[in-house]
Amino acid sequence: MTAGAVPPLDRRRDHLWAWLVGLAAALLVVGPGLGRGAWLNVDLVVTDVTPVPRGVWGLGPELPRRVPFALPFAWLSALVPGALPWKLAVVAALASCTAGTWRLVARWAPTSSPLVRAGAGLIAGVGPFATTRLGAGHLGMTFALGLLPWALPALLRPLERPARTVLWAVALGVTGPFGGTVALPVLAAGLLGAGAWRPGRRRAALRAALGALVAQGPWLVPTVVVAAQGTDIPSAGDFPTDLSGPGGVLRLLAGHGFWRTPSQIGGAQGWEVAVGGLALAVLAVAGWRRLDEDLRVPVGLVGVVGLLGAASSSVPGLDALVEALVDTPAGAAVREGQRLLALWVVVAAPLAALGAEALARRVGPGLRPVVVAVPLVLAVLGAGPALWGVGGALEPVVLPPAWSEVRAAVHDDPGTVLVLPWQAYPGLAVTEGRPVVSPLGVYLGCDVLASSDPGFGDGRRERADDREARAEAAAAGLADGRDVHDDLVALGVRWVVTVPNQGRRVDPEAPTPAGLRPVVVTEEISLHEVAGWAPARRSSDGTAVAVDRPVAPVLRTDDAAVVVAAPGSGGWRRDGRSRTTEHGLLALPDGARTAWYPGAGAVVAADLAAVGLAALGLSRLRSTHRS
Repeated sequence: MTAGAVPPLDRRRDHLWAWLVGLAAALLVVGPGLGRGAWLNVDLVVTDVTPVPRGVWGLGPELPRRVPFALPFAWLSALVPGALPWKLAVVAALASCTAGTWRLVARWAPTSSPLVRAGAGLIAGVGPFATTRLGAGHLGMTFALGLLPWALPALLRPLERPARTVLWAVALGVTGPFGGTVALPVLAAGLLGAGAWRPGRRRAALRAALGALVAQGPWLVPTVVVAAQGTDIPSAGDFPTDLSGPGGVLRLLAGHGFWRTPSQIGGAQGWEVAVGGLALAVLAVAGWRRLDEDLRVPVGLVGVVGLLGAASSSVPGLDALVEALVDTPAGAAVREGQRLLALWVVVAAPLAALGAEALARRVGPGLRPVVVAVPLVLAVLGAGPALWGVGGALEPVVLPPAWSEVRAAVHDDPGTVLVLPWQAYPGLAVTEGRPVVSPLGVYLGCDVLASSDPGFGDGRRERADDREARAEAAAAGLADGRDVHDDLVALGVRWVVTVPNQGRRVDPEAPTPAGLRPVVVTEEISLHEVAGWAPARRSSDGTAVAVDRPVAPVLRTDDAAVVVAAPGSGGWRRDGRSRTTEHGLLALPDGARTAWYPGAGAVVAADLAAVGLAALGLSRLRSTHRS
């Protein structure tokens, strides 16, 4: 056994303590969120039913943000009622990030104190960055953080065990854009640290880079396929990292800076956040010097890229460059640069633990316990505001029974749903006024027309949906009591759902709008059916016709040219052609009985490539173990 190595029994005990501390911290953060009910806050929409994301097939009109990690939850929701699988997965991810960072410190400094290991784990696992992202609804980042500390040893030394590198790249790719956009920079830093440009390593480095890119296919290809249809989503300039005030940069070092300041956990804290950020950075620099020499370059690069990437959106000159770089189909996944701060957090936390250990050896015996305890103090200060529900973001929302009635009616007779009020982030009565992206798209699991204008005033929207402008006009007409029946039929709308904002209720005694039939009408929610709706109509005379959709990317009809009550997209093909109507619906010309969406083929190919890559990595890993 080498000097300073941890004996096997102690190593097992250390693993146990790492997970116990991580689990306890995760439960303290999630707390009341484990109770019965949905999670509804900003972009956080977790209900008792999870639909299969349309992005699984590369179908829009919204960019696929929950692909592919939401797919297992969609399968589970048919077997396990309620939002419990999501909630348990979040607890596991927070615990895993904490335990993984703890173990990273043990790996880099085997003789380090459990106190500094715990501090590092809690800074990363339940600190202000992780909990802010959770509360805002960026579950892909939550799951990515649960994997990243465990993946770092392989990604930072990518040529040492290529099979492990590939498997971790695939695992992070499963968490979607958030995981992919942190995995690739770490791998790039590892390749630079390994001297990938050297003649003897170029081929292996190229294989590792290509493998990591293929591993991101399940989210990257759907993103490109949807974005290429003509999206006009808000730009990076609408999501600047918050560096305001004299302590802005220091707050960033502490894990702050989320662009939506009301969602920033610990945002109400004052000077202690800036001091904590400075202390974390000083300790991290001191700890960096203790790393093995071959790790210093890649680890340093990861931290610097994380900080510069997060800050760049608020630095004059750099912000315009970043906006130009990410205003592309693939770049849409990284338009909000503050997410890159995950790279800083995941290396700064363990480095700060190493730094505290190093500084403790230089001070007198009386001060050593104080210095060793600094990471834990920083962790407690950072996590404090998130304890017991992430500032109310995870407070369970028990939806009224009438919501289930609405979902059952729409499920039995599917069709496009128009949601009122026409707001992207309404303060719903069921959330007691907390803003949340319209949850009916997830709750109903069908084609839902709701506002996707986040309110930046630049006219850009979160969805590439040509129906939206006319839908907004129809929604305004309904609110004014005008007869918009013909407009709804032209839009292919079958259902109109009204959900009250805080302080308002649906009036069950209100007159039924012209051309609509009441189905469910209560104070909590109402559902009306549009008379004359049809799944498709002949282009020539408007006669209603039938269409069949055996799977999402395939349509079948025996009729000639038809207009389908579905979002238009130039990606559909019927004998090589399709178009979008003036109302934004899908128009299929005369031709073969079957129309299909070729982009789905590219997405399936990317999925199969990633699965094949994972299988190959597992096979080689087993072969290595046997030998």
